[in-house]
Amino acid sequence: MFNWGNRKKPKGDAKGKSSEKEKKIINASIDEVRQAVNAYASSMKKGISLRSVIQEDHKIDYDMIYSYLGGIPDKQFYMSRETFEIFEDPQYPKYIDLCQIACDQYYLEKNEEPVTPGDPYRKLNYLKLKDYLKEKPPFQLYLHPRDKMVTHRSPKE
Repeated sequence: MFNWGNRKKPKGDAKGKSSEKEKKIINASIDEVRQAVNAYASSMKKGISLRSVIQEDHKIDYDMIYSYLGGIPDKQFYMSRETFEIFEDPQYPKYIDLCQIACDQYYLEKNEEPVTPGDPYRKLNYLKLKDYLKEKPPFQLYLHPRDKMVTHRSPKE
């Protein structure tokens, strides 16, 4: 007599194979993740944006860079969609992206940079950006003098 009710179902696909290989978890530094992202960017086909590796919440999609990194990091890293900088703190890419978009809009409308004239550190002037920002960052950001990109690093460092 057959007992069909207690039959174990195979895991994975119909052939009994696992449909996805077990991903290797590794201890990766932020520099190793940066190198893997750069290697991935160098190998991308024309017309594909590096933004494809950034998830909605700024987390890096490790499936995209798995072969370049050799595994999935045991801690999360985050990436700016506007500047492509990588961080351990999720707040930095969020605010850098908001400020970069605000700075670009401000510059297009006013034809001037949203920094205080004469400021050697080129800190973003949040008063100038108040109509362009949803919320002010909880830390100081700067405008790089050459490429006009928002950064958390003071250009004088």
